[in-house]
Amino acid sequence: MTAAPTSAVFPESAPHQVGINAARLELACSFIERELASGRFPGAALVVTRNQRTVLERTWGTYCSTMQRSEPYHPGVFTMLYSYSKVVSATVIVIAAQDCLIDYDLPVWHYIPEFKGGGKETVTLRHLLTHSAGIPNAPLGPVLDEEGWQRAVAVCCAHPSEWPAGSRTAYHGLSGLFMAAEVVRRVSGRQSWQEICRQRLFEPLGATLSFTPPSVTEPVALTPQPAELPCAITPTSFPLLGHPGGGCFGSLADTQRLLNLHLLKGAWNGTQLIRPEAFAEMHRVQYGAQIAEALRKDAVPQHEYWALGWLTRGRTTTGWFGFGDQASPESFGHAGIDTVMTVADPQRNLAIAFVTTDSPKPSEETTRLRNTVTNLVVAACEE
Repeated sequence: MTAAPTSAVFPESAPHQVGINAARLELACSFIERELASGRFPGAALVVTRNQRTVLERTWGTYCSTMQRSEPYHPGVFTMLYSYSKVVSATVIVIAAQDCLIDYDLPVWHYIPEFKGGGKETVTLRHLLTHSAGIPNAPLGPVLDEEGWQRAVAVCCAHPSEWPAGSRTAYHGLSGLFMAAEVVRRVSGRQSWQEICRQRLFEPLGATLSFTPPSVTEPVALTPQPAELPCAITPTSFPLLGHPGGGCFGSLADTQRLLNLHLLKGAWNGTQLIRPEAFAEMHRVQYGAQIAEALRKDAVPQHEYWALGWLTRGRTTTGWFGFGDQASPESFGHAGIDTVMTVADPQRNLAIAFVTTDSPKPSEETTRLRNTVTNLVVAACEE
C-alpha cells in the first residue's frame, strides 16, 4: 500500500487546456486558504480533474499522524475515507451483480437465511444500497476480524425493521452496506471483504484503497484528530475500521480513480470493469418516480436522490451533502463524515475531491464549506 500523487494517475494540464478559467479556479483555493487561516481546520486538500486531466492538486497545512499532530500535509498521505467507503463497496457489489452472483430484488434472507423476523422479510439488496431498508440504527461494533464481523451480522439479523422496506429513505450509516457486503461474501466462498474488493476493484483500478489499516510506516491522517498521542490505528480508537460503509483507507489519487471510473461509465485502461447495463442501473435514481410524484403534489418527498451507493444531486440545491447549486442535476458523489467530500459532474466531465485533516470548527460550518468549494470549482468551468 504505497500512495502516489494524483499526477501519477492522470496527466497534468493547464486549466485553460480543458476549459477551466484559472483565475476562477484560484478563487476556490483562496477560499480554502482563508478558512484554514481562520482556524476552521489544520490542513486541507483540493484535487480537480477534468476530461481525465489533473488541473489542480493542492494541499495546505498539517495533518495528525499516529505520533505527531502537526505533520506537513502532502498528496502521499492516506486518508480515512469514512462513508466514501460506501461507494467503494457499492461498486464492488454492482460488479458482483453484473456477474450474476446476486440479484438486487431478491429478499436478503434468500442469501442470509437468518435475516428474517421483525418485518425484514421484504428487505432486498436494492433497499440496502439505497438507505431504504429500515434498519439504520442497528448498533454495529468493530468488524476488523472475522469474529467481530459475525457478531455484526447477528446484530443486523436480530434488529427489527423500523419502517416498511422501500417506503422512505434515511441514512444507514453502517448497516446497509455491511449486510450487502455480507451477501456478496456468502456467494463468494466467504472470502474477506478486503480480498473481494482487492480482486474485483482495487487491483484492476490500480488503487491503493484498502479496508485493512496501513502499516505503521505509512503516513495516515487521523481524523477526527485524537485527543491524545501516540494513537494506534485500532478498533478501540477507530471503531469503523474494516466496515464496508466506513472503514476504507485511500490516497487523494484513489478518490479520483473511483470518481473517474464512473465518469468514464465503468471503463478503465481499456477494460470495461462495469458493463453498460450495470452502470446505468447503478446511476439511476432509484426512487425518482416517488420523488417526482411527491413534488407534483407539493409534498415533501420521503425519498432522497439515491442511486445504488451514490447520491445524485437531482433538484437539491444547498443541502447537507455539498453539491452546491451549480453542478448539473446528474452529478453524483459521496461524503465521508465531515472531512471528505467528492463530487463528479458527468455533464462537465469534472471530478472534485475536497478533504480536511480534522473536523471543521464548528461542525455546523461543514455544509457551507462543501457547497462553497463545489460552486467555486464548477463556476470555473467555461461552457
